[in-house]
Amino acid sequence: MRLLEQEVHAEVDGVLAEARGRADEIVAAARRAADETVAEARRRVERRRIETHSRAASAAKLRAAALILQTKDEAIRGVLDDAEAAARDALRDPARRRAVLRAFLEEAGQALGKGRVTVEVPPDDRPAVVEACGALGMGAEVREGLDVEDGIRVVSADRRAVIENTLTSRLARVRHGLATRVASVLWGSEV
Repeated sequence: MRLLEQEVHAEVDGVLAEARGRADEIVAAARRAADETVAEARRRVERRRIETHSRAASAAKLRAAALILQTKDEAIRGVLDDAEAAARDALRDPARRRAVLRAFLEEAGQALGKGRVTVEVPPDDRPAVVEACGALGMGAEVREGLDVEDGIRVVSADRRAVIENTLTSRLARVRHGLATRVASVLWGSEV
């Protein structure tokens, strides 16, 4: 009986050893799987952190660029508004106003040729424009145009061609080009 007991114990010990070995393998495999799961979770968290940081940095750069563009636009607009105000102030001087009106007439006359034209002007500018038309040899009927401000409107005899040559229309035509020049002066080639 003793021998049988010893054999049973030996077999139980063998089964237990095999079970412990198998349990150790299962535990080791579970630990590896858990470590891999934890490592993958850390990698995902780190990727999300980097992506979030990257998105936040991009958004901040875009916002900064927008603020810079807005500031530059306001600066350019301010310079152009000051230039327009200075030009309007210059037109308050009667001698300068007559010279500007004459230059406007001369340009319109060159564009329309020597034919008879009608010139529409603000009421206060009629005498100066009549004088300028005479000096330039233009055959023109000069009329008061209540909707014309700081300049002239010249209409061809057949009324097909109309030239609006006012400070406002000229400033509107050159504003974009001037904005580019102002930006170049203020910030160099970095516009």
